[in-house]
Amino acid sequence: MHLFRKIVMGALFFGHLLMTTTLFAKSPETEVPPFVLMTVPKSGSHLAIKALHFLTKGICIWHTRFPSYYTIPSDEGFLYTHLCISPELEEDYAYLPKLRKIVNVRDLRDVCISIVYHMRKNPWPGMTAEERGAFKKLSFEKQLFYVFNYNYELKEIAKVAPNNLQVSVSKLAEQMVRLSQDPDNLVCRYENLVGPEGGGDRDAQFYELRKIADYLNVSVSREQLKAIGAQLYGNAVNPFGKGQFENFKSTFHKGQIGRWREVFTEEHKKVFKEKFGYALIALGYEYDNNW
Repeated sequence: MHLFRKIVMGALFFGHLLMTTTLFAKSPETEVPPFVLMTVPKSGSHLAIKALHFLTKGICIWHTRFPSYYTIPSDEGFLYTHLCISPELEEDYAYLPKLRKIVNVRDLRDVCISIVYHMRKNPWPGMTAEERGAFKKLSFEKQLFYVFNYNYELKEIAKVAPNNLQVSVSKLAEQMVRLSQDPDNLVCRYENLVGPEGGGDRDAQFYELRKIADYLNVSVSREQLKAIGAQLYGNAVNPFGKGQFENFKSTFHKGQIGRWREVFTEEHKKVFKEKFGYALIALGYEYDNNW
């Protein structure tokens, strides 16, 4: 079956590539390549989506299945999915060498805090009603440990949430490090993109937007990039039109950089370093585990 799948994918490749190239090209002057945005959950997906919309005029298309021509609408857009992505989807993307990949990351310590607040209000993929009920009775400190240790196999999650494979932080850490170390992928950092409203810096935001624009062959002026940056944070600006914005709104509790410093106890730090310290170092958030 694996060999048959490869043959089928190979046969579909050329037609699919032609279609996606046409889909994403905005004009002969820009020649925006086909691309996919892959975001770590709670890493500011709404910021990245809005930035890419302003830069390319495309709408993101939630994407968990292949062949793509069954799921990409005829209007213009770009692919968007959360880590963890399934092994099958990752393999499918490998059949499209011209598909550019943007990996949106964030400090995993702040990601864990954001996940806690999300799980307090919403189900998390793979959690049963009983598990979530027990989680909501825990103190915040214990809820944070729960997020550190939450772990399921992707195949188990796929049975109950086939189109939403974000799972445990340990699997997120492993995949985000691996994808970020691929030199063909563009790593986009929440901390740079968020701007001063989220505790960042306007210059860092400008250069992050410039990096994205260059990666996608988008010609844009300094003034335009500054104007884009000023509209990213929060939900005050709706660039998507009536009926579209609900899918792209911020779901952050606060969305501030470095909030883990106010929340992590010494025991939280110890457990986090043991489980995810390598990811912070690999992604450049820390030089070592002496933080």
